[in-house]
Amino acid sequence: MARVYKQSAIYNSRIASMRNLWEPSKEYMGKAVEKPNYLVTIVIKKTRANWFEEPALAAFTLSCQELYSAAMSHLPFQQIQWPIKDGDVPDPGRAQAEWRTGHWILNGSSTSPIEVFIVQGGTPIPLKNRAGVKPGDYVAVTTSIAVKVGDARGVKCYINKVMFMGEGEEIVIGSATSANELMEAAKAQGLNVTGFGGGGAPQQGFGFAPTPVPAVVQTATGPFMTPNPQAGFVSPSNGPQTGFAPSPIAPPAGNGFAAPGGFNAPTGFPPRS
Repeated sequence: MARVYKQSAIYNSRIASMRNLWEPSKEYMGKAVEKPNYLVTIVIKKTRANWFEEPALAAFTLSCQELYSAAMSHLPFQQIQWPIKDGDVPDPGRAQAEWRTGHWILNGSSTSPIEVFIVQGGTPIPLKNRAGVKPGDYVAVTTSIAVKVGDARGVKCYINKVMFMGEGEEIVIGSATSANELMEAAKAQGLNVTGFGGGGAPQQGFGFAPTPVPAVVQTATGPFMTPNPQAGFVSPSNGPQTGFAPSPIAPPAGNGFAAPGGFNAPTGFPPRS
């Protein structure tokens, strides 16, 4: 049986880790891997008790429902290991990190380079490196999910595209110090930091119009929600896919992303000099 892939797009998320967004990881747990991996972690603010009830994850939830019906319905729903994690539940043996609290966490990867864009003046342009962006900025991503190879109960998430939509509060992972913390420490030591010359105040993310909350239904395949067509999220296609890292859905326009209805497009980042 051919491997089944289901696609979707996620908006109103923030990128938490982009260390291997442009440069792939070539080892795992200290050992070299056969294929390099490009890795991305995004977080979605929690507004519901379950990830499959989140309005921001409506299209992703639909893709999960489709994958379950097509390839995993012979297993109890409760046994499926979905790629979404609850940030309020610490990883075993690790202290709870502040950036995780109050968020859903999604890790994705690709063995092929991930296409990265940045919105400037309402237009997405290719972004070849991390200049001008940081962990914590708002992003939209396209995803493909499939049953893990060698693990019939696990679901693998591939990230195909990342589009930086607007500035957000910096996320600091590990023992690193944020730029704001460095500034406060410098001022505490009596330093008069005037900085470089430049434009006006930075933009702080972007706004969304209220999104209708999809209804949650109990079905034989699990407690997925029924997406509200008025929510405006992009429905994934069901076209056949081949290869290890599937291609994203064919977009009508806009580099693989289509803004949902009720979505107030951000002004994006200031022009890069």
